[in-house]
Formats: sequence, structure tokens, C-alpha cells
Amino acid sequence: MRIAFAHHEPIEPGRARWVAMVRTVAAVAEHAPVTWYTPDSEARVREFAAGELGLALPPGLHVVTLRSLHRRFGLTLNSVFFRACARAVAELQPQALWLRSDKLAAHIARAPQCPPLVYEAHLVGELWTQDRGGGERKARRLHELESRIYARAGGVAAITRGLLDEIQRLFGYRGPAAVVPSAVDTGLFQPLWQGGDSRTVAYAGTLQFWKGLDTLLHALALAPGLRLRVVGGGKPDEEAALRKLARELGIEGRLELRGRVPQRELPALLAGCACAVHPLPAGHAISERYTSPLKLFEYMALGMPIVAPDLPSVREVLRDSHSARLYGAGDPAALARALQEVCGDVALARSLGAAALRDAQGYTYGARAERLLELFGRAAQPAQGLLA
Repeated sequence: MRIAFAHHEPIEPGRARWVAMVRTVAAVAEHAPVTWYTPDSEARVREFAAGELGLALPPGLHVVTLRSLHRRFGLTLNSVFFRACARAVAELQPQALWLRSDKLAAHIARAPQCPPLVYEAHLVGELWTQDRGGGERKARRLHELESRIYARAGGVAAITRGLLDEIQRLFGYRGPAAVVPSAVDTGLFQPLWQGGDSRTVAYAGTLQFWKGLDTLLHALALAPGLRLRVVGGGKPDEEAALRKLARELGIEGRLELRGRVPQRELPALLAGCACAVHPLPAGHAISERYTSPLKLFEYMALGMPIVAPDLPSVREVLRDSHSARLYGAGDPAALARALQEVCGDVALARSLGAAALRDAQGYTYGARAERLLELFGRAAQPAQGLLA
């Protein structure tokens, strides 16, 4: 099977989506030839894979650089790349065209002749816009854009069951589909956790508003014996707001901000901590139903005990008192109690970590690639049937 993958943005180190994209494309290319259309040079792609991820790209991956105008002289014209991509795809005629950019997918969907389009969905744009206060006008535009995608899609890969259900409800999509969660490189993230230091809570990820870090800091203030290590970064104003809240709560001496690091450095920074936390809040579609974060699977593969909110997106992966301690989302007191319980009970922590480690084996990039390849095959022959 010939597969084409395309993305119009250049690689940005430190962004989780680039970790996921490069690792997933490489994993698929281990089993079938993949042509990747990108504004980056092949050398840049290989440099990122090796330097940030410690990954050697497989022979089955062919990187093709297309013309692009992205942030040159203050301008970005996506249409330059979009047109070049449409021409390249028409020439290649792949058996499956795999995209995860809504703008690029909507552009390609306009073409009279389009190979089977498999769209990898990570959210519903109109609901994400509403969560961010973007206004009804922008939400309507995104609904129209996504409607074009799902009207032409030959397959849909959604990162959670909740997201797939939403797509089918909002857009009436009934074609081939699969739930394809995020994944972890179990070669890099190995079972290194050996009990931790009994007091340091680890959080890996960005500082975006929907990640729940304000709840986490309030919980830390209610658990005076604990410290928090944040590995990851965000915009300057996000970091400033986090530091300001820590000062107001009187916990700045117990907050360690390590900033962004290459993914290959993460295991050593996390494995010595007492537990890992995934503090998503309630009230946002993306946190409640759509997110499948890399860090969750990385914690699991390290064998770390995890504290996480009792939300549908989390329950697709973790079970309370089995592979994690779940608490009432958005409740700092409940989060503080859960953190203190896990950090203070070595037997419980080891039990949770061991179960999480076993479950992590179902979320490797190899398993993710197999799910995608099975979907590509069904999308190329849509008459074979629909998802039950």
C-alpha cells in the first residue's frame, strides 16, 4: 500500500504534536512505504528525529520538500503549500492520503479527484473555539470547514472514543473509522520508576489554560509536604501567571519549573519523582472528551503511579485503584488528598505503577501504526463495511 502523509507547518521542537507526528509516521513506514510532504528539508526532519527523539527514520519513509511561504517577512500563505501538495498527491496517486491538519484536509477535499482521504482528528474545531472564547462566527466557519472534510473523508482516526462519537453526532460521518489513541516509545520510556522520593510530584506538558495547572497549584498549597516539578513550557505570559499564582499561594519554594527539554531527556527527569499527575479540569470539551496526551502514556511506560481526574477521556485509558488514583476533576482538595495518599503509601504507589506499566504495552507506536494501517486498508476499500 502506498501512503502519503502531509503537514503544512514546519517542525517546532518542544511541541508534543511533532513528537507524535514524527514517531507515528516513522512507525507506519516500518510496515508500508510512506511519502511525507513537508515544508522542511529531509535533513531538518532527520535532525529533529535524531536530536530531539533519538530516532532513526526507517528506509520506508520518503521525505519530499514542497514549496512553502511560512513566516517569511512576517507573512504566512498556506495556499502556497496547499497547491503544491495537491499537485504532488495527484501525481503520486497514493492508495491512502493521511492528514491531520484541518485546513489542508479541507483544501484537498475540494479536489474533484482525491485519493482516499483518512483524516486524523484531534478535536472538534468549533467546540475548541467556543472553549477559548473565540466567538460564534469563528465557530461557524470551523464547522463548515470540518463539514467539508467529513463529507469527503474515506476514513477517520479519532484519538478518543468520545471524539469519534462527537464527530459522528455533529457531522453525520458513518464511514470507516477507528479510535487511535496517542502512544509511547517504550524503547525510550522504560520501567525506570523504583519508588521515587516520597515528596516530588511530576507534571510534564504545556502550561495552557485547559491543562489544570491552577488547580494543581491550589492542591499543592493544601499538601505542605509535597513539591512539584513541571517539565515543559509555554508562552511567557503563561509562565508568568503560573509563577504569580505560586507566589500568592506561598508555594514558590516548592515549585520547580524545568522548562522544555528534548523528549529523550524526559525519563531521567520524571523517574525519580514520587508520582506523576495529569490535572485536567472539567468544563472543556478538549479535556473532558478529546485529549489523549503523550505524557499519560509516558508516565505509564515508566511504571509511575499516576494521579488523574475522573473524566471520560482519562477513563478510556486509566482505571481508579487499578492503574491510577482518580479524583474529582477541578477539586483542589480532592487532588491534594489523592497526591498525599499516593506519595505516602509505597505499596499503593507500586501497585498502581505496575498496572500502568502493563497497560502501557497496548499503547506503543507499533500498535498505533497497526490501527492506522488497518483503517487505511478499509478506507481504500470502503465497500467492505463500516465501523460498528
